Amino acid sequence: MRSLSKMLKEEKRNIEKFINEQQLTIKEGSVDQKEFEENVYYHFPNNLYMRVLDKGTTKPKAGKTHVVVRYKGHFFSNKRLASFDNLSVGDYQNTEFLYVEAYERGALHYRLLPSSPGNNLNKLMCEGVAFPLSLLGDGAKISLIVPFLIGPEVAYNAGMTVFYEEVRFQFYIP
Repeated sequence: MRSLSKMLKEEKRNIEKFINEQQLTIKEGSVDQKEFEENVYYHFPNNLYMRVLDKGTTKPKAGKTHVVVRYKGHFFSNKRLASFDNLSVGDYQNTEFLYVEAYERGALHYRLLPSSPGNNLNKLMCEGVAFPLSLLGDGAKISLIVPFLIGPEVAYNAGMTVFYEEVRFQFYIP
């Protein structure tokens, strides 16, 4: 079993390698950022990397806005691992969550909503996917590099990073 400090060091190396291989442009981001340059990944204090494809429109209302999220991407450590896609593959249900602004052992911006029985990718929903909505709005499209500390539980347990090639948000208020 690897220690957390060893896993964090390995992840840092793996993310740097991924950034170099993909020739990504990185700039520091802030939690109150409003403008985003095209083709730039912003690195936030929670270690999330986010590229904004579309900022969207209306910002979510905490405790009221329900969000449908669809995504595609893959896990990686020192190499590419399992892929996922409910963005272009119709075999999976939407993932839905309630946007919140809470603090539970760290910032929390979502509460997963129950879904109907069937295939879904709900297990990939995490703080790393929800946090961007504190900066963006309805219809936002983004790309993310999510470190395991704010990633899905399955990634955390294995010390894997998740690259969300594209994430799309759609709001509704029931």
